[in-house]
Amino acid sequence: MRGCALLIRIDRVKDEGLVLDAEEAVETFPGLKEVAVQEGCEFSAPVETHLRVVLVSGMVEVEGRVSTRLRMACSRCLGEFERPLKADFSLTYVRELPEVEDESDEEGVELSAEEMGLIQFHGEEIDLRGAVEEQVIMAIPVRPLCGKACKGLCAECGADLNAGDCGCRRVEFNVKFAALKDFKAKQD
Repeated sequence: MRGCALLIRIDRVKDEGLVLDAEEAVETFPGLKEVAVQEGCEFSAPVETHLRVVLVSGMVEVEGRVSTRLRMACSRCLGEFERPLKADFSLTYVRELPEVEDESDEEGVELSAEEMGLIQFHGEEIDLRGAVEEQVIMAIPVRPLCGKACKGLCAECGADLNAGDCGCRRVEFNVKFAALKDFKAKQD
């Protein structure tokens, strides 16, 4: 896909940097389609990116924001909801990874180039689609909630407690600490 807006030509990055705004269909990111199927969610908007690219001492610094919308099921009440998904990121690309000498002393900790956050690239272009796709995937919540106050489902009858009380008797889950619920500590 040579016409991709997320393909950066290094010779286009001038001294003042390069600012790019791009909007790509979710279909151009194969990993996002796969994650949507696995997680049972759906992207309801294209992936928008705002990038600032600068050259610093032979490195290509990319700072950006990625955003889209995601429709998913709440992990408490199982109700479907839609939320914006946003992530800020900063990446550093280098042509050659620095050589790290193995000085095995007890005081220092040796970091690899990957641990320092350096990404190697070849040629005169950097394709940012993989990095943008990764940022979107990392921003997907592990336990999505339709709202902070979501009450979830009743453990007895399965009714949605957000719609109202179902009338079932509530079971106290942390009975081993029940004796401490009325404990008041003296303050000096």
